[in-house]
Amino acid sequence: MKKICIGVLIFISFGISVYLIGTNTALEETKYGAVEVILFSMPFTMILVNSTLFFLPTLLRSNELYARYKKGLENIFLSLSLILMILHLGLILLVTGTDINLMLLIPICVGIVLITTANTLPRFQVEISPTSSEFTQSTYHAWNIIVRPFSLPLYMGGSIMLFCVFLPGSLLLIGFFSILFCTLLVAFYFSYRAYQTHLTN
Repeated sequence: MKKICIGVLIFISFGISVYLIGTNTALEETKYGAVEVILFSMPFTMILVNSTLFFLPTLLRSNELYARYKKGLENIFLSLSLILMILHLGLILLVTGTDINLMLLIPICVGIVLITTANTLPRFQVEISPTSSEFTQSTYHAWNIIVRPFSLPLYMGGSIMLFCVFLPGSLLLIGFFSILFCTLLVAFYFSYRAYQTHLTN
């Protein structure tokens, strides 16, 4: 289903660009490059990025490994496609003469990345083999302990970050970096506390 959504996003991005070129819509040159480049750079980037998803089963050479992480990987690629689509729409608004502040896209894109990361990380629990070295087992065990406490602040911070678009222009970046810093600080603190609690039990 997620692959279908990715395909739809790519189709829509190309469709909008082809429509604007084909209907001779009045388009304006911008400082970001020629109109044709702006209209088709993001759709082609979406194809290049998502082509990896379709070749992953071959690259991993393990259907079992791919099946285990399939949902998490598809979530990541879907979020990347959504971010590229948002950037594409922002650039289209520019070339069609709509005055838009591209800085507003920063908290939206980073917020989506944080939310997707928070939803995806818990899926990457590592199986600990009894034949592995003691160092490897302890490393994998530590990862399995901290991944969930680390994910929750990312989800909360990413959700709050989306509201930065409503801040005045002078406070946009201040609010964005403040939320990002606090999110990462709390995430590392939660994961550290979880690991320390595990050691004392």
